[in-house]
Amino acid sequence: MNKAINQLRIINQLRITVLVLLVFALFNLVTIYRQIDSMTIDGRIVNYAGIVRGNSQRLIKLTLLEQNTDSVVSKLDKIIQGLIKGDKELNLVKVESPDFQAKMSQIEQSWTQLKNTLRDYKNNPNTSERGRLLKASEDYWDLTNAAVSSAESFAKHHVQLSKNLAIILFIANLVILVVIWNISQYIKSRLTRTINTLASSSTQISATIEEQERIASQQAASVNETTTTMDELEASCRQAAEQAKAAVTAAQQALGLAQGGTQAVEETLEGMFTLESKVGAIAEQIVYLSEQADQIGSISQLVSDLANKTNMLAFNSSVEAVRAGEHGKGFSVVANEIRKLADQSEKSAEKISDLVSEIQSAINSTVMVTDEGTKTVATGVQSARKTNQAFTGVADAVNKVVLNNQQISLNLKQQVDAMQQIVEAMETINKGAKETATGISQTKSGTAQLNEAALVLKRIV
Repeated sequence: MNKAINQLRIINQLRITVLVLLVFALFNLVTIYRQIDSMTIDGRIVNYAGIVRGNSQRLIKLTLLEQNTDSVVSKLDKIIQGLIKGDKELNLVKVESPDFQAKMSQIEQSWTQLKNTLRDYKNNPNTSERGRLLKASEDYWDLTNAAVSSAESFAKHHVQLSKNLAIILFIANLVILVVIWNISQYIKSRLTRTINTLASSSTQISATIEEQERIASQQAASVNETTTTMDELEASCRQAAEQAKAAVTAAQQALGLAQGGTQAVEETLEGMFTLESKVGAIAEQIVYLSEQADQIGSISQLVSDLANKTNMLAFNSSVEAVRAGEHGKGFSVVANEIRKLADQSEKSAEKISDLVSEIQSAINSTVMVTDEGTKTVATGVQSARKTNQAFTGVADAVNKVVLNNQQISLNLKQQVDAMQQIVEAMETINKGAKETATGISQTKSGTAQLNEAALVLKRIV
């Protein structure tokens, strides 16, 4: 039984206990009600048996006093039949006692004789009939008295049965109370253990939740700080991206200037080629017209000086372009100087035209100078080529810078996008951390209430 009880849940045990108490209470109520009802019926039977005994003597007195006895006789007939067979009107049931039934059969027979004796006395009220009536009355008294005693006997028997049943019910109730007491003690023990476990677990959970709350708060603070740092980093990346974009623009401008410088050097180189051709033609003419070479030599020297200056300017332009980087304004200065030299060359040409007639006599002396001029022009052409190659290298380098800056700008843009995603993710994590901290606080409050409830249950139990 204890094993079966152990397998039941506490609530089921309490329900079964209440149900058992209810069943026994109903059983006790029904039993007591039936016993009281039985005792009431027994008391009514004893009472009516006494009425038969008493009214029979009253009937004799009324007869002797020569008064009307019909109502008394009719009442006694009904009561006697009710005691024998039962009567709903009198609220009498048939008594199952054989002794009482035998006594009532004798009373019924004696009652018939007594009524006959009464009738005879009324018809002939003499001393002899009177004596017979008194003797019949005494006999009938003895019979009714025996019936009353029999009724009292089975009533006492029912009372004794009720006492025995009450004792049995008391013992059964005592046993039930002992069983219920044991069950209640077992439930109390289980509740006590459960409440102690609940209180201990609640305390541990509370401590764990406090630790988790502290960690969650730290995580929320760290995430918040990280989010702020990521915002700053995103701003820095955006600024770097803008700077990289500006660098790309500046590098493209430098590339344009370098390409312009290359074009200017190419034009200068073409001019040098033209000049070289003219110098060669002049040299041929000087060889052919050696007698006019003197003045032409001077002009050639002037042209040679012009070529040297052009060479130096081109070289300086190359150096300025390398130093200036994006600031390629030096190329405009070079162009201006080249124009000036061109003007000077034009003026020298005019002088040559004026002096052609005068230099014919000195041409021979200028042959060697013309050769040197040719060499100088060749050197200038070579320097111009080198300058052109330098400008081409600069353009290539600037173009690479542009490409690299474009790639850097693209990478920075991708980093900005990635940083934006990271910032959004960190904001989501920050929000989740705050919600987690709030949930832990609510759980902490619920755990505190649970712990308080456990303490209340512990005090109740």
